[in-house]
Amino acid sequence: MPRMRAVTVVAFLLLGACGGGGNSPAPAPAPALVVNSLLDSATPAAGTTTLRSALAQAASGQAITFDAALDGGTIALSIVANEHTLLKGEVMGIRNEPSGPVSYLIGYFDRDYGRSALEARKDVVIDASSLPRGITLAWAGGAQPGARVLAVDGDLSLTNVSITGGSSVAAANTVTTAHPQPWTLARGGALAVWGTARLTNCKLYDNRVSGDFEQSRDRGAFGGAVYADLVVMKGCVVSGNSVLGAGAAGGGVYSVGGAGHSGTTSTIDQSTISGNRISGLFTYGAGVYSDGGSIGESKRLRLTNTTIARNLVEPAPGLPPFLLAMGYWRGGGVYMSNGYMEIQNCTIVENEVRGVPRTDSLGRRNLAGGIAATVGNAHAVEDLIIGSSVVAGNTVQEVGGVRYAQDIYTGSLFYFRSAGYNRIGALDFSHILVPVGEPGWASLSRRHYPQNGDADGVALVDVIDVVGVTRSNSILSVGADSGSFAVLHYPPLGSALGQVPNSSYELSETLGEYAVARGATDDFLEIVLRRIESHYGLPGFAADFQADFETFLRTVDADSATSGTQPYVDPSGVPILTLAATAYFGPAQTWPQELENYPYIEFWHRLDEALAAASVPGMGPELLGGAAWRQLFSTGQLNENQGITVTMSTRPRLSVSPLGVDQLGRTRPTASSADIGAIEAP
Repeated sequence: MPRMRAVTVVAFLLLGACGGGGNSPAPAPAPALVVNSLLDSATPAAGTTTLRSALAQAASGQAITFDAALDGGTIALSIVANEHTLLKGEVMGIRNEPSGPVSYLIGYFDRDYGRSALEARKDVVIDASSLPRGITLAWAGGAQPGARVLAVDGDLSLTNVSITGGSSVAAANTVTTAHPQPWTLARGGALAVWGTARLTNCKLYDNRVSGDFEQSRDRGAFGGAVYADLVVMKGCVVSGNSVLGAGAAGGGVYSVGGAGHSGTTSTIDQSTISGNRISGLFTYGAGVYSDGGSIGESKRLRLTNTTIARNLVEPAPGLPPFLLAMGYWRGGGVYMSNGYMEIQNCTIVENEVRGVPRTDSLGRRNLAGGIAATVGNAHAVEDLIIGSSVVAGNTVQEVGGVRYAQDIYTGSLFYFRSAGYNRIGALDFSHILVPVGEPGWASLSRRHYPQNGDADGVALVDVIDVVGVTRSNSILSVGADSGSFAVLHYPPLGSALGQVPNSSYELSETLGEYAVARGATDDFLEIVLRRIESHYGLPGFAADFQADFETFLRTVDADSATSGTQPYVDPSGVPILTLAATAYFGPAQTWPQELENYPYIEFWHRLDEALAAASVPGMGPELLGGAAWRQLFSTGQLNENQGITVTMSTRPRLSVSPLGVDQLGRTRPTASSADIGAIEAP
């Protein structure tokens, strides 16, 4: 687990980059190879260049372009270049921890990705920017089992290209690799790239991935349209793609995030990701899935000026009830499992999660709505920063039960950070990582919300013109509005209009931590309860909460495999039965998975529940956010216990630069405030 750390100043968006280099001029690029035929042939007649022949002939990084006569044409691919494409893929293991089995990453090794119509083991550049209507690559060689359209071991640059009909299906594997696999990996229905996938003005639609239903994480079905180590996408439409499998993720886009490369940031800008679907048992991110560089890494996905709408997470059809009782369904729009995520000027609406509800031993739910971060024993998620965005109208539908709004589920994030001027429906902080007294972590306030211009509890129809939605005239959704033409973007309205400053601004955040002197008693939890009761005028709150919490500690069964009730115990083996015995025990790197820390985690989550039930005036969905901590504590030794010192500060920590254009490339206003969301109002 990455170490938590206090950051002094964070730039929400880092614009520009510096490059070095010597005095030697770069060699002149090889002239482009020009495709002049729509035929699918590796050995065309003299004077004819097909895409397949150009791909074989091109040097690494040499551009492939298209003759003007091919404008708007479709290259119908029917040849499989490789039945067993080898690309890097994760190999997972399972180890037993006191809190239960925990998956871990062994590493990234060559794996069999199955059938690819086109394949290259070099950097590939396919550029149709000179064609007003672009070029389409379509798999046309049969649906069973089909083939993905293109696999690249290297970097891929794709401009003004549409890809459709691609299919990646798990099949019996006959290739021997260092880490045996009985099935080919189902990854990337349109594109599988072990490198950086740079996609500009592309459309990827009606592609699919179908995995197996063995419960083995390293055989998950990922990336209905795109599976890539790094994704750099601009001006693209990713719609109508699907993923099916026991483990399914990234119905539109799956970004590993730089596990095998030096890059640290994937970006999706001025794009639409809508009407995609994932169906499975362990199922995450119907629109976008970010793996943050994989387990233990802290890399970043940045979403800007993008619409993510009407994507769907659901159980796979035909699953028996005993399996449904084990499932997870999370992140109708976006899911982050590791690393950081930044979201600016996005519209993330009307995504849906369906599933069979349950909770685990810490009350963590298996269903999560529009934007969701992972929650688990071994925490791996850093910060989620969101600004100038509309996140509303996203829902969770319990199979056979209720339907409820859930737009952001923070999971076990280190910190949730608002960059201001958001319009959010329902925020769920119920399992964000809890405060600890680890020196230097500044973790008392993890919920840096609300900030300037933020509003939550908003209704979708008050901030988005759902009637004025713009749809594709050719791409069909397979998501929450399956069968309709896919959504492209929505205009803002109401309180989303004219809100965002047109120049850079800074936001302050409250930081706080506490330290216990050597030999002093740590009764910080009791002091927190008493101060809440006194400050907010809640007579009896502290005593009632303590009584309820200690009843829980006496009745909990921490080891169901042993007969009788087994309480939690501290590192010395002493039962934890009282609030006074409840503490953060560490260690710093892995503490959320240690059973002795479970009572401490339970304390904070139960405190959230009690505060929500008390309807404390002035507390929003963040409950114990920065404002509450400032009201409850100030810097210095505590009057109640001179052995405890609290340090509180509020200072500028987030610098925000406005985006110059919207999703459609229209200039955002410079003389007046801009709109919230992906596009400016017409």
